Amino acid sequence: MKKIHIILIILIAAVSAILVSTYTSAVDSVSFAEAKSQAGKQVKVVGKFDKTKMVEYDALKDANLTTFYVVDSEGNSQCVNLHDKQGKPMGLEQSENVTLEGKFDADGTFHATHLLMKCPSKYNEQKHSIAEKN
Repeated sequence: MKKIHIILIILIAAVSAILVSTYTSAVDSVSFAEAKSQAGKQVKVVGKFDKTKMVEYDALKDANLTTFYVVDSEGNSQCVNLHDKQGKPMGLEQSENVTLEGKFDADGTFHATHLLMKCPSKYNEQKHSIAEKN
């Protein structure tokens, strides 16, 4: 075999391994009710930050813990304990949608290890003000 053939085989094997690992690590989005029925299993929940309830963060007590509420796609509000080494996420209160990765423990508390926020677009107000002028 030529060197180019060996390099191509190795390259194809590496790409295949990356694709397989990406596909198997993908987690489908579930509601809090489904996540609760799978207690102990890592899940992804998409919802909206519940602005009617307070965010709890005490850097002196535990700088890695932020507690807040999220409303899932079925309208269920759930208390979420976010464990993040960077502390309270900036802009959490202004976020429109949140994606949480975490799991329920045995006592029914949702512990998130990763949070992705969709913040409001800075163009929303401009879009509405242009529409009102027309």
